Amino acid sequence: MSNIPFKAIAVDMDGTFMNSENKYDHAAFRKILTQIKQKHLHFIVSSGRPLDRLRIDFADFLNEIDIIAENGAVLVRDNRIINTHYFTYKTVIKLIRYIHANYPHVSLIVSGMEHSYMLSTAPADFKAKMSFFYPNKTEISNYDEIPTNTRITKITLWSDKSPKDLEKEFNHELSERIHVTPSGFKYTDVIPYGVNKASALKYFLRYFDLKPSELIAFGDGMNDSEMLSLAGYSYAMANADPELKKIAKYEAPSNDDNGVFKILKKYLNN
Repeated sequence: MSNIPFKAIAVDMDGTFMNSENKYDHAAFRKILTQIKQKHLHFIVSSGRPLDRLRIDFADFLNEIDIIAENGAVLVRDNRIINTHYFTYKTVIKLIRYIHANYPHVSLIVSGMEHSYMLSTAPADFKAKMSFFYPNKTEISNYDEIPTNTRITKITLWSDKSPKDLEKEFNHELSERIHVTPSGFKYTDVIPYGVNKASALKYFLRYFDLKPSELIAFGDGMNDSEMLSLAGYSYAMANADPELKKIAKYEAPSNDDNGVFKILKKYLNN
C-alpha cells in the first residue's frame, strides 16, 4: 500500500502546470499520470480556463483526469460535465452594462457553455489572446446579441487597472451576487457568488469520500488562494504572487522549472 500522504492532486494551469510558453511535457506527464493511477490517486486540473480550451490541452488524457474549469463554475469527470454554476441572462446583461458604464477602459469576454462572446470592436491584442484561450469565441457587434438561453459561467475582464471594487459595488445593486477574483496577467474573472476552486474541490472530495487533509494543491495566483487554504498539502510556485506564498505551506520550483512534476516525483518515488 502506498505511503503517499495525499489521495487527490489539484493543479492550476497558467503559471503553475504550464510553462511561460503555454506548454507542458506530455511524455513526462504520461509517466507521472501512470504512477498516479497505479497508486489509485485522483488528478484534478483546477483552472480558470474554459472547458473547451482544457479539452484541447489534455486531449490525450481526458478519461484519466478530472477537471475544474472557469475557476470552479464547471466540473468534469470522465470527460462529462457533472456540475455547473452559471448566471441568469438578466444579470449578465446588467453586469456588462454596469462594467461598460463604470469601467470603460476594460475589455471583456463572456464565457458560455457552448460559445463565448466578445465585441468585434475589441482591441486587436485582446482578440489575439482570447483566440487561444477561447476556441469557441464568437464576435458580436452588441452584447444584446447573446442568445437568451445561453448559460454564462464567467465574464473575463482585461485591463491594466483591475476593477477591485466591482464585486462590492455590483452586489449592492442586485440580489444575484457575483464573485470577482484576479486571474493574473491583467485578467480578472467574474463568476457566480460562492463559486471558486475550493468549492469545486469540496464537491470532488465528497464524491471521492476524501478529506481536505488528503489533498495536495499547486497554484501561483490569488484565484488559487481558497484552493491552497483548503488543501492539507499546499504549494505555491516559486513564481507565485507573494501574497499566495503567505498562504501556502510549501514552495515548489517555478512553472518554467517543471515545479509540479518535480514535487510529485518526490512523493511518488519515495
